[in-house]
Amino acid sequence: MVNRLDDNREFKDSVLGMIPKDWDVWNIEEIIDNIIDFRGKTPLKIGMTWGGGDIPALSANNVEMGKINLEKETNYGSEALYKKWMNKGDTKKGDIIITMEAPLGNIAQIPDNKKYILSQRVLLFKTKKYLIYNDFFKNFLLSDLFQNRLKSYSSGTTATGIQQSKLLKLPIIVPPIPEQQQIAKILDTVDKAIAQTETLIAKYKRVKTGLMQDLLTRGIDENGQMRDRTTHKFKRSPLGMIPDEWDVITIKDIATDVTDGDHHTPQRSESGIFLLSARNILNGYLSLDDVDFIPESEYKRMIKRCHPEYGDILISCSGTIGRVCEVPKNLLCALVRSAALIKLDRNLCFSPFIALVLQSAILQKQILAEQQQAAQPNLFQGSINRLQLALPRLIQEQITISNSINKYDNLIYQEQLYVYKLKLQKTGLMQDLLTGKTSVKPLLKNQP
Repeated sequence: MVNRLDDNREFKDSVLGMIPKDWDVWNIEEIIDNIIDFRGKTPLKIGMTWGGGDIPALSANNVEMGKINLEKETNYGSEALYKKWMNKGDTKKGDIIITMEAPLGNIAQIPDNKKYILSQRVLLFKTKKYLIYNDFFKNFLLSDLFQNRLKSYSSGTTATGIQQSKLLKLPIIVPPIPEQQQIAKILDTVDKAIAQTETLIAKYKRVKTGLMQDLLTRGIDENGQMRDRTTHKFKRSPLGMIPDEWDVITIKDIATDVTDGDHHTPQRSESGIFLLSARNILNGYLSLDDVDFIPESEYKRMIKRCHPEYGDILISCSGTIGRVCEVPKNLLCALVRSAALIKLDRNLCFSPFIALVLQSAILQKQILAEQQQAAQPNLFQGSINRLQLALPRLIQEQITISNSINKYDNLIYQEQLYVYKLKLQKTGLMQDLLTGKTSVKPLLKNQP
């Protein structure tokens, strides 16, 4: 894609490190033509209110890293409010938005030529087009090179922010416009690949949700086909209509033990055996990104009461309740009180099937109904034992259903891994391209 070596390129020192000799460093204020800022302003102050229109008001809540998200809570204003409010200038496609606090430093571009109202905690930059190409400017502001410096100049404890005067003094590396455009083109190509893959992931998740709804209520017959009420027998049950070949049972009917983690404060260590809590249990998998450790002596004490083993079901039971996953192979771990453990009779059920059922809407509704609310929600062992589910009598059908659903988990995982790799690639490219270590000049030779 790009050439890392350019023998004709000379470098010079700058406040942002070594950059190509024909590149510049400018402060933000030097490349900005106009700033639109309505921080602290409310419709009430100009005698108006939100509502009564369809023009979105962009606050810091709507500005994510690299994009605007209107699916989050958004105020909308009328045409009259827009005309009175946006008297400093309209938003235009490509204009740059930066959040000034809560959160600090999120960057996005106005995506189209529709009208937007600027709301709380955001600034909008209109740039000098002869100095800076907005797509390049956006990528530079998203880079660690800028973000780290921005954070170092921030202030505040409960809500970190930065004064506008300090922000405008922050330096920006400015290559010649053709190189800016080529750098932006490369990085935006990676962004498009990330966005397309994330769209595919969302599609797989929707398909999986629909498949779970069908297979966990209708199942798969001996011919490998999903049962249908026109061709198969169904019966009424406390959980609705289920196939004749299924029964409604409780967790107690298929579990050999239901317990929760240690009720004492375990002795922790810097390394050793994993100590899991509710935060480590996510739907369908275990997260070890933020995990504690215990020494082997503590592990041996704790597993006398609660011993997680491969195929057991973990369920978050305090704080955020109802997240479910299996204990994976070759993992030694113990549990604190916020995690519960279900040991299943493997002659009666297939644990991946039970894990899927516990994640389904009908079981999650039961879990919410069972929660005991004190200072925080709790799901106790008796409540877990009472949970009802529809279970195919044949374990082979449970296996077939699980495999049909879990293949989408594999697809989702592979695409998530690809997104992770693309983001790593973009981070590396940004560092090299935005500092000139990787030259894009060879790509410009055959362009007008």
